[in-house]
Amino acid sequence: MRFRKSIKVTKGVKLNLSKGGASFTVGSGLPVSLNVGTKGAYLNWSIPGTGVYDRVRLDKVLKEKLGGVLGFGTAAAEEEEPEEKSAKKTGTKAAAKKSSSTKTTAKPTSKKTASARTETKKEPDRPSDEEMNAIAQQIALVNIHRQAIDVSKKASGTLNADEAEAQIEAWLSESEAPIEFSVQPEVIESKGTVMIDLDLPEIEDMPQDKLAELADGTIKIKKKTKKEQVEDYRTCVFGLGEYVASHVLAEVPQTKKVVVSAYTQRRSEKTGELLDVFIYSVVFSRSDFTKDYQDKDPYEFCQKLPSRFYVLASGVMKEIVPFEAADIQ
Repeated sequence: MRFRKSIKVTKGVKLNLSKGGASFTVGSGLPVSLNVGTKGAYLNWSIPGTGVYDRVRLDKVLKEKLGGVLGFGTAAAEEEEPEEKSAKKTGTKAAAKKSSSTKTTAKPTSKKTASARTETKKEPDRPSDEEMNAIAQQIALVNIHRQAIDVSKKASGTLNADEAEAQIEAWLSESEAPIEFSVQPEVIESKGTVMIDLDLPEIEDMPQDKLAELADGTIKIKKKTKKEQVEDYRTCVFGLGEYVASHVLAEVPQTKKVVVSAYTQRRSEKTGELLDVFIYSVVFSRSDFTKDYQDKDPYEFCQKLPSRFYVLASGVMKEIVPFEAADIQ
């Protein structure tokens, strides 16, 4: 059973309840509104009748701004530091070149000195260790399907709802996934099935940077294109479903199937309100998790399973109707 409900607290203020938690919306139905919940604080604005709207996560913006004022490190400051260092290095090289030119007129440069200068000039600038670690974590986030685990091919024992929910809760409390998510399980004992509603991360929370090697061998951090961001999000959300299903099957050996129905938050074109929208629903069976399945693209992997999703050529995932218990054979 899925639970979604909005309660009007006062004019323009709503309390939104779901299995994923509670949130408040201030300015509901207006062109500008504020939504505060477990996933952060978001400022939403739109131009009525045009279809133009945007969403900004305020808690992250405020953290960066206040961090800079109070002297704390911020992401922006960390990004600027390598550029400053690079500028200093460039300035040093320019000065060295000028100095070398002056010395050549007065006195020939020794082969040893010229060799040392040549080696220094060829050494490319590289991102710092901290930046490289951050990129590595972002890659792990996008490719979370690689952290899915092997499961036994056959279920053993009789599925018990209370025990299964306790086992899933225990796993969630110890999970070290590189991404935040929440699940609401429903155990169907008669069918040996666990139905999972999976609250997905937002595309705005996905990594924006990538490593790029230039023609001269220099490694730089560059912004991903819009297409790359959409593709990474698709890989991540389908991979997250794969990750969750494999762990539930492993933690609850009595389970035969896991149905993952994933939803995200989107703005209603009619009312302007943020709603939970399901974008895929996949039925995972134990026999689907064959050897080395983690090496397959999760989107292609899920296409071969009983599933419901609709992805446009642009990569945008449209709303779907998820599987219900009655649909499972």
